[in-house]
Amino acid sequence: MEEENGKLHIVMVPWLAMGHLFPFFELSKSLALKGLQISFFTTPSTIHRLPSIPKTLTPFFKFIPFSPSGTNIENTSDLHSDEGQLLFQAYAALEHRLIAFLSDPSYGKPNWIIYDFPAISWAPALASRFSMNSAFFSIFSAAAIAVLDHYAKHDSLKTLTTASDIIPFPTTVALRRFEAIQIRPFLPKEKKRRTNEFMLSRTFREFEGKWIDLLGENCIPVGFLPSSIDEEESETWMRISKWLDEQKEQSVIYVAFGSEAILTREQIDEIALGLEKSDLPFLWVLRVGLPPEGFVERIGERGLVWMGWVPQSRLLAHRAIGGFLTHGGWSSVVEGMVVGAAMAVLPMKYEQGLTARHLVESGYAVEIVRNDEDGYFSAVEIVRKLRILMVEEEGEEVRKKARAGKEIFGSKKLQEEYITELVKALWQKHQMANKPI
Repeated sequence: MEEENGKLHIVMVPWLAMGHLFPFFELSKSLALKGLQISFFTTPSTIHRLPSIPKTLTPFFKFIPFSPSGTNIENTSDLHSDEGQLLFQAYAALEHRLIAFLSDPSYGKPNWIIYDFPAISWAPALASRFSMNSAFFSIFSAAAIAVLDHYAKHDSLKTLTTASDIIPFPTTVALRRFEAIQIRPFLPKEKKRRTNEFMLSRTFREFEGKWIDLLGENCIPVGFLPSSIDEEESETWMRISKWLDEQKEQSVIYVAFGSEAILTREQIDEIALGLEKSDLPFLWVLRVGLPPEGFVERIGERGLVWMGWVPQSRLLAHRAIGGFLTHGGWSSVVEGMVVGAAMAVLPMKYEQGLTARHLVESGYAVEIVRNDEDGYFSAVEIVRKLRILMVEEEGEEVRKKARAGKEIFGSKKLQEEYITELVKALWQKHQMANKPI
């Protein structure tokens, strides 16, 4: 089997956002550990934002840089709020770079292209042109993809806000009106993925079995692929951990809304007021913007506001962290579930509302509910849900389930089994495609 694995060469084509790049990077490392050859396409500045490839994997894992023409934008971190289209234009340059790569025999012949959603319009066709297999890697929850995948056409907001007629089992996983208005322009009018193509899903069957089944027999779960915890004793870690070390076990609510969400002044003020009135200890990572005037002085030693980057997965694993107030981005949810943190989800955009309802329905979270029409959320709702999550009897089952989930989702042995099964599936599909007629 090891000899067979070594013959497989995988081209990775992730989207240029860190929440997409890290899962592709972790999947690539896991496959390289199995002896597969990885060619990872991304921009030069993005390579420097990713962790270094472990020395033992450098014979199997190569970054292939491509530079977008006509723009300095190489990653969503480079964007201002109104520049999203520029990044999609930059990403289009990847197709031409990939064609040149596949046409050059000195790189060897790849067997697979594993691609992200923006490449869905061209990656499968390119794979066919070069006699390769292709697979779509979804870095979202299986539930979110299943719901969105079942809308063949998006004729009305009503279609997007009701799940009962498209999902064959009872569920609350559906968009609210303001979310449907926001996501509708980004949804395809029809399915573009080929039905016989693999879809890799960043999930566990133990968590999303019925949703995986709904996506069909070609949907292959690959586990959560959590990022390795950075053990570097940085100044940021030492300063924050010093404060956490002084807190009671599982008493602190960790608050962060990902690297993409930019909160408005009103939203920051409501979150701040909710944290202040909750009477709970908290660590709030505020990437962009400032807390309200006088907030830091009023909360004193009960809370810590940190501006900028933090080692999130390491902080979530600290013994003092008992809950996680998150936007519901799947990478953040994964980091929370792996360490057994109960979650309060305040969805910000795109599929995050679907993820929030799915987590609530599964018993791992509470949702901070936003107004159906305009998406407004209040400090009162934040206080109520945080106290349920952290201290009130009503939230005890959520806390228990989250702690129990750590034994499954944090299991390295189980994660390894999923990667082993994926390698078998990739190899078998490759053999079938190359079987003489």
